[in-house]
Amino acid sequence: MSSVLQKAAHVLLPRSLRRFIVKTMIGAEQSADPREATKWLLGIYDFVNYEIDAQCKRWGDGVHIKHKVMDGIHSFFYERIEKNASVLDLGCGYGALAHAIALHSDAKVLAIDFDAAQIEFGKKRFSHPNIQFVIGDVFKDIPETGSVDVIVLSSVLEHLKNRPEFLKDLTSRFKPKKFLIRVPTFERHLQAALKKELGLFPYTDDTHELEYSKDIFYNEMKQAGLNVAYFEIRWADIWAECVPVK
Repeated sequence: MSSVLQKAAHVLLPRSLRRFIVKTMIGAEQSADPREATKWLLGIYDFVNYEIDAQCKRWGDGVHIKHKVMDGIHSFFYERIEKNASVLDLGCGYGALAHAIALHSDAKVLAIDFDAAQIEFGKKRFSHPNIQFVIGDVFKDIPETGSVDVIVLSSVLEHLKNRPEFLKDLTSRFKPKKFLIRVPTFERHLQAALKKELGLFPYTDDTHELEYSKDIFYNEMKQAGLNVAYFEIRWADIWAECVPVK
């Protein structure tokens, strides 16, 4: 639905009527073939989730409200970074996490993302003297800064191919003491399994190359020459601290 039609529907139709229309449409699927009905409903589910994300960004004036309401979304990282450490935040988006790290640990953060609009937004919204924002591809545009203490990969690896090789290259180039990693799990909800069963794209984002299980994560870290020093599943994501094997 176009934004014009959405605004018109919001103005012309009371919320109770809009709910009645949606409920009636969904209820009509009860008599359809269950597999086809499930496919259709999963499409509606994805659309609703997309719109929820959009509203959560509006709610936060451009910054997703998850940064406020999800306990530990920032502290998992900055509590594991020593004071005045050097940090490489790859795929930083608009820099909310980079800002939290700089603010709470006094770390020097080099934050890089390929999305120029997000970087420009971050420079305005999350400006901090300890953050250097860079527009670039994490595979080829990372400035050569010498060694760094910590490399942060928050919701990044799932978007990449050749992940173990990528991690090996980072270890070789920057000699980090640790990686702090957050990735999504495949078993976050029933819908993923239903999509897979129905032959649909099963992941939460169409740019994801995979979503993880514990076994897949540990296997990839082993291939990358990393030991998993800390692991937990929270908010349906894997949160881990990994250290290079010496």
